[in-house]
Amino acid sequence: MTQPFSYAYYRGMLSAAQRDGYVLSSFREYNSGKKKTIIVRHDVDYTLNGVLDIAQIERDLDVTATYMFRVHAHEYNLFSPHAYRLLQDLQALGHEIGLHFEAPNFARVFGLCARDVLRKEKQILESLAGCSIVSGSEHRDISNSIHATPYYSELFNIHDDGFQFYAMNSKFCKEMKYLSDSNGFWREGDLLVHLGDHDKFQILTHPDWWFEDDLLLKGPYFHGLGN
Repeated sequence: MTQPFSYAYYRGMLSAAQRDGYVLSSFREYNSGKKKTIIVRHDVDYTLNGVLDIAQIERDLDVTATYMFRVHAHEYNLFSPHAYRLLQDLQALGHEIGLHFEAPNFARVFGLCARDVLRKEKQILESLAGCSIVSGSEHRDISNSIHATPYYSELFNIHDDGFQFYAMNSKFCKEMKYLSDSNGFWREGDLLVHLGDHDKFQILTHPDWWFEDDLLLKGPYFHGLGN
């Protein structure tokens, strides 16, 4: 059954998990020694709208999360003042900044070295965010033939490029229950469907799908975004 992608519903999911005894945290603060844990991850794919709203909900509940940003996004500009302020605001709320990298496909399209591209992406985000980037996830839609390029983890050891956490590592997406709202659809149902059935989760949500007002046509991060 399709569930509402609203801030109230998101808050309710996190609160239910906490009542059930789960510790919810970013990759950076993940403690494998805790029996019941949930890694909270957000891939910021196409808009900065709504990101701070979700981050504030998490802060209210004493939850930390990892926000993965793209360097090559057409839809938002990480070099804009709005994005800079957002990166700083997220860190002030206790959240982690991670890299939603596009190195394998970007390198294939332009005939570059994927490892060099990844390291440059990481350096750029570190410079913009003013912090070390230790967590990464892979964005796969730079071209119409995304499946033509292997995942980065199939090409290289991501730890060699300065990451401590790779979201698609088997220990985060196979050894624990992995749930995602990709394309605005929970393929296996959302977190509430599975609470109690597993001790450890990685839950991925995309701020694109979660909003209070249609299209989020308000807020400090809307005006001036894009080109």
